[in-house]
Amino acid sequence: MPTPGPLPRRPRSSGGVARRTLLAGGIGGLIAPALLSACGPSAGGGAGTPGGGVSFTFWGPDFYQQFTTKMVDAFTAAHPEVPVSLQPAEWGGYWDKLAISVAGGTTPDVINMDGKYIAEYSGRGVLADLEALEGLDLSGIDDADLDAGRVDGTLTGISTGSNAWVVVVNPQLFADAGVEIPDDTTWTWDDYLQIATRISESGVATGVTGGGSYADLTVFLRQRGEDLWAADGMGCREESLAAWFQLYKDLQDSGATLAADAAVEDGSATLEQQAFSTARSAMSWTWTNQLAAVRDAAGNPEIAMLRAPSAAGSAQENGMFKKASMYWSIAADSADPDGAAALVDFLLNAPEAQAIQLLNRGVPSNPEAIEAMGEDLTDTDREVIDFLDAITPELGAAPAVQPMGTADAQNTFTRLLTDVRFGSATPAEAAAATLAEVNGMVEG
Repeated sequence: MPTPGPLPRRPRSSGGVARRTLLAGGIGGLIAPALLSACGPSAGGGAGTPGGGVSFTFWGPDFYQQFTTKMVDAFTAAHPEVPVSLQPAEWGGYWDKLAISVAGGTTPDVINMDGKYIAEYSGRGVLADLEALEGLDLSGIDDADLDAGRVDGTLTGISTGSNAWVVVVNPQLFADAGVEIPDDTTWTWDDYLQIATRISESGVATGVTGGGSYADLTVFLRQRGEDLWAADGMGCREESLAAWFQLYKDLQDSGATLAADAAVEDGSATLEQQAFSTARSAMSWTWTNQLAAVRDAAGNPEIAMLRAPSAAGSAQENGMFKKASMYWSIAADSADPDGAAALVDFLLNAPEAQAIQLLNRGVPSNPEAIEAMGEDLTDTDREVIDFLDAITPELGAAPAVQPMGTADAQNTFTRLLTDVRFGSATPAEAAAATLAEVNGMVEG
């Protein structure tokens, strides 16, 4: 791929997620089952670049391809002995393309990996133990980011940077409704419901929209001492799942959020057309590194982030977590593991690489990487960095890794939450169906 011209000011997208899904928190795409079943050591190894060198696959829209190409150009200028072949793809076709490569014995040496699939590929022996490779300096990566990429104790993916799932608020709508923005270190789910209801009753706007994703479900469950995932399926009790579904039913029944049909329509709208962006709702949910996109869509630089509400009214117990935006992985049988490790090390640690990438793949835990971004960071970027710094001491252990077979689980959560909203299932029925369906994915 030729080196592109100057980059446009980047849109903020987590992992190449389409703008319409930024507030919904969901991303589509499935590995073709027949192809994935062929993945593993017996399916062949990383072929590398024909004639030697490193093959590197990653996903993202055009501007991701532009800045990633610039990063690789900087790498090859510093390491001319390691030619790199780029294999970019849009998110929608990336996973089928990767599965075909693995099944055909042409696994790329360096792989852009996602939390949905890291257990799938690790469990089939496709990904290398990164701590066993020489030339890969992990000393600047904090323990939370390292743990986020461990599967069964083995580091098979290195976080490119982190995000957190947060509530976003429109301060002007709060003021117009005569409602104070809560102290996000002490507010509870009851406060959340009451505040949203008061805003709706004021007639200024709907209190809250969005959410309903695996992300706030994970937060909700962690507050109860549970987790969304376990090694053999979901890691929570049926009663806790039912309480989460009940929360969304209570929001709807109280008028704090949109009616069922309007909520479904809002969830399928582009970011710019969603209720929060058009000042028709005062609160919503998003990932921290999408703050700039949300502000741009709303035309409102005053949009602010809050911690998630908690059951106990304590930031130390609110269940929030830092999510790896995505990972860098290396093929277990790469033809050039040293070259692959050198490339990943450069992507993670080289100041010139960080100055190009900025926060497009999340906030790195290495302070030197952030420092290298310098004046190219916007005020919003720095808000995001400061927010993550502030919540980091409050966070517990990283959530469990999503197990093999469950890549489509978000569709299950969304569908059954929609059933609850339309009254075709009770929260208890939706919880039982969720456990049966998602745990069945693992068994299958």
